[in-house]
Amino acid sequence: MELRPTTVEDLPALHALFLASIAGVYLPHRFEPPAPPLAVFASQQRHIIDSGGRSLVAADGDSLMGFASAWSRGDDWFLASLFVAPAAQQGGIGQALLNAVWGDGHARRRTITDAIQPVSNALYARRGLVPATPVLSFSGTPCAGKPWGGAAPLAASRHVIDSPREMARLDAAAYGFDRQVDHAYWSGLARRTIWARDASVVAYSYAFPQGHIGRVVGLDAEAAAGALEGELAQATGPVVVRIPGSSRSLVELALRRGLRLSPTPGLLLLSAGAEPPTTLALSGFTLY
Repeated sequence: MELRPTTVEDLPALHALFLASIAGVYLPHRFEPPAPPLAVFASQQRHIIDSGGRSLVAADGDSLMGFASAWSRGDDWFLASLFVAPAAQQGGIGQALLNAVWGDGHARRRTITDAIQPVSNALYARRGLVPATPVLSFSGTPCAGKPWGGAAPLAASRHVIDSPREMARLDAAAYGFDRQVDHAYWSGLARRTIWARDASVVAYSYAFPQGHIGRVVGLDAEAAAGALEGELAQATGPVVVRIPGSSRSLVELALRRGLRLSPTPGLLLLSAGAEPPTTLALSGFTLY
């Protein structure tokens, strides 16, 4: 078995491997597995590579048996993917891939897994990544409801604030690290809205054409809820939004708006020193 860097030519085979691997987790429980199109999967994996992340495949001759990818922003590290072909599981490939993308010198580490993956979750926990909060997936067509905490909805800001300093201020409050390189990627795929409270910028949000909302980032819990409220008010059909359970204001708002909770939550796993987020909705499991 050889571990080597991922190439663009590998991505279709890795997509097929991902679909087979995740189906092996979901279908025994009679849950519908995630099935992102190749274009979405490949776009995310290419962004990891292009932004300086680590991406490796486990190859047995011409056959790809597993892959892993991770990215870092400053002192923060995130495991984006680790999947092994069903026929090759329990052979040590997952551990080898994790070791290869782990890297050194990171103060805080994170990953998101499916709650119904006890083997993987135990593997990560032994490396110090322990479950900290569920990642809840909400979907449906928003209905009318009382705003969270009775807070007034935010106004879409007409200020031009796309400076690295301004966006970094919001990201520091919600994520704890800068996401400038990711904004360049996300803004090419989704509509970004900047939200203001009393003429001061306090939040931003992204909305994708397919109805996915996220990420939603606020300077505080009220700002995050106001930004999500604004996105839901603009929705013309079904939406999907993924929210850490620790972002209580967003969870309560999604429930008030009548969104349905998925029966298969994720888990946000954190190392020592990494705190559960309280003012954001996520982009997904791969890019947090």
